[in-house]
Amino acid sequence: MYIPEIPETVQLQGRSFATDSSPLANATFMLNSMGVAGLLGGEEAMSTVALAQIYNKRKWSGWYNTPGSYIIGKRFQRLTRSVISDSHVNPGSGASFGTVHIDPALLLQHDGWSKGPVFKGIYSGTSMHETGPLASLLTKKCIRMPGSKVEGRKTQPVNVTIVELEPNPNLQPQMRFHHSSPFCAIIPIAVSLATCAICGLYGEWYAFSMILLGILARGLTCAFIGSGKLVFHHPKPADGSPPGDGILGCDHELVLLKGHENVVNAITRGRFFFSFQSKHTCRLVEMCSFLLIAQAIAQLICVPQSNLFGQLMFVFSIATSWVYNLWFLSYDKVEVREEIFRSVLGSPKLNKFVFPNRSSAIVSLLLFSNDDGGLPGDPKKLKKIMDGFLPSGALVWEIWKGIVIEHLTNGRPLHFDETHWNHQDLPSQTDRLLLQTLLKDAEMAYSASGGNQ
Repeated sequence: MYIPEIPETVQLQGRSFATDSSPLANATFMLNSMGVAGLLGGEEAMSTVALAQIYNKRKWSGWYNTPGSYIIGKRFQRLTRSVISDSHVNPGSGASFGTVHIDPALLLQHDGWSKGPVFKGIYSGTSMHETGPLASLLTKKCIRMPGSKVEGRKTQPVNVTIVELEPNPNLQPQMRFHHSSPFCAIIPIAVSLATCAICGLYGEWYAFSMILLGILARGLTCAFIGSGKLVFHHPKPADGSPPGDGILGCDHELVLLKGHENVVNAITRGRFFFSFQSKHTCRLVEMCSFLLIAQAIAQLICVPQSNLFGQLMFVFSIATSWVYNLWFLSYDKVEVREEIFRSVLGSPKLNKFVFPNRSSAIVSLLLFSNDDGGLPGDPKKLKKIMDGFLPSGALVWEIWKGIVIEHLTNGRPLHFDETHWNHQDLPSQTDRLLLQTLLKDAEMAYSASGGNQ
């Protein structure tokens, strides 16, 4: 069979179309592989993955190439060690076999889901060294709001916020949250698909495969996280429990919680979990972690093999995703936290005062908690609370606490004269002067609280 010889000019033209089909194919400049991998961070991308459970249909809006796959993959490795069964979270719940829970704080370490400050119950005598994420959110909310300044002896100011918690009939031992997915979530998806298609059209197969791998890795991860639910658990108080009033302490930021024990428990003991119905959750977490880390390694190797045009398409896809993640981190996530806060606590009434010293601030907290004219708790519990926030052991301070607690116990106004500070157990004039100063601080706190109303 005779095969005609192809002219050399035709061969040269064929090679020209194969090698120069994409724009910038003859460019000598190439992006450094480490520069491409480290161009954008991954902390912002973590939030959009972790909060996929809160949004309606959000698990289907994560199909786009995004930076930070290595960071997300390492975080997912930690999740395998935090998986716990439903019986440990909610004993006797009767949940279906195979339900497991994951602590979301491992994915949301920098998003305000940290543990809250210490809590001391006034009536119950409860003392907790750390509280739940709702206590952290409430404390930060109190720190940001302005307060009314109280005149008096100035040392180091202490902020006191009175939080009146309203009864919430919708507050359940287990709660789930839903939020509408933002419309602009389609932008990074469209850009990733468009850049992937353009790379395929011009034969930039390295860039094409890496963008496609990024889309699949993130999409599958969001689909897995979104298959679960963000659940809020808190213990139900026993019948006949004392009022839940107590003090959240955060150095110079003190918060008095006033309300039903059920609502206070939600703040101090409530925890969030990612809840999954599948008993194979650990394997799915490991698979997502492996896929994300493999994606990061593959991008380091394959993206530099592409031409400049393919590299620019890859960078443009992750840059668009990074901008979207930043927007989500600064706006959407704050809105989600506020909605969760309102769902659990409603709209509590907040009143903030700035006291000029710590002793007057602590006395005011005890006065504000005294609604019915009786003593909140008993003298021993009050003494324990005062010891937790004020110096203890010194004779002057112990005498001052005893005098204040005695007045509160008997329902007497906090007005003092020289018969109180010229105490027989204080022979030193210096100690008596300090006691007088502290008693004046208590009087000032009594006046600021409206004479105990």
